[in-house]
Amino acid sequence: MGRARAVSGAWVAAAAAVLVMAAAAVLVRAGAAAATAGAGASAPAGGPGVKFPFVRHEIARAGNRMGQTSLVDVDKDGDLDWVVGCTGGTIWWFEYQGPDKWVQHLVGEKAGTDVGGTALDVDGDGWVDQVSGTTWFRNTGKPREGPFERYENGAIARCHDNVAADVDGDGRLDVVMMSDKTGLVWCRLPADPKGKWEVHQVGPGVHGGIGPRGVGDLDGDGDADIVRSTGWFENTDGKGRAWAWHENIPGGHPGRYPDTTKAWILDVDRDGDADIIMVDADIEAGKGRAHWFENADGKGGRWVRREIASAKGDLHTLAVADFDGDGDPDVFSSEGPLGGSGPGGAKRWYIWENADGKGGRWAEHIILEGGDEGHEGVAADVDGDGDIDIVSKPWNGDLHLYLENRRK
Repeated sequence: MGRARAVSGAWVAAAAAVLVMAAAAVLVRAGAAAATAGAGASAPAGGPGVKFPFVRHEIARAGNRMGQTSLVDVDKDGDLDWVVGCTGGTIWWFEYQGPDKWVQHLVGEKAGTDVGGTALDVDGDGWVDQVSGTTWFRNTGKPREGPFERYENGAIARCHDNVAADVDGDGRLDVVMMSDKTGLVWCRLPADPKGKWEVHQVGPGVHGGIGPRGVGDLDGDGDADIVRSTGWFENTDGKGRAWAWHENIPGGHPGRYPDTTKAWILDVDRDGDADIIMVDADIEAGKGRAHWFENADGKGGRWVRREIASAKGDLHTLAVADFDGDGDPDVFSSEGPLGGSGPGGAKRWYIWENADGKGGRWAEHIILEGGDEGHEGVAADVDGDGDIDIVSKPWNGDLHLYLENRRK
């Protein structure tokens, strides 16, 4: 079998669950406008002219202390499904059949990971599989009929981050993993991925900081480097066998989980080089920041911090996508288990609109506020209507949510 191939669809992955729920589609607060509605389908919040008209749907109640999130087409039916798993435990995929109808299916048990997990085609058979730290789960091609096949891969345990990327430049996906216990590594998938994978050391790790999109070409030399909160690892030989650490990014933070962040590499200011968007995760309420770092020399030698927002809660989600359809990337994050910045500690879900299209000016929109905790959320066009939706869940709790973008 061939090695891993990229999964189609722009923004991260997922799938799954047998539960048909007539969940109350409670209207979401967008910008300064707030509204509520009864059960069933509902109009977008705020009425005409709302910039980000999201509608809240409940997918299911299942699990606790979950991560390993993706939005991917698990069953090849043309829409995206929700993949999510418990720490060291059960992984499910929730089959999307409609905004209030998701069917829960079992991926497997005994996931060898903490929070980290990613969906990709590991064995090259055209079906999306699941990698979760020391384990991977093979999609048999009949995902609705039974669980995936479980294999041990020999990678590192207790991963907080798993990221799929081509590290060695051979045109096929590898998996980058990080744990504050065992460090930062990348794994090359062998021709037969059912055996042990090649594990290559990059450097020391922090609790979290390379996900969800912290692997990319930061110095413009055509290979994949890795950002890690306060600096970046340069892929000096282009094949992932030699790395140089550069501690020159003014990110990170102190606290119980120091320097835990979420990162996304992309060209924010449209000048042709790779910049970094970053949010503070696992941080106390009132201390969370969202910012981006301009690649000032285009080679990763000097980074200039540009603020997006400050004095937020625990921003344990990052998704970058064109949520308003104006052709530039906006930033989504939500407040997680360590606290929110709303009244009385309410958790807020934010979109920061890229108002000038180049990261020079950001407009804040609160798209959800209240008791819903967001953790490891992902964004993609779930229903195939041409706009970007959001799926998330809590760390402490079991409620999985789908925010349907009603822009179109």
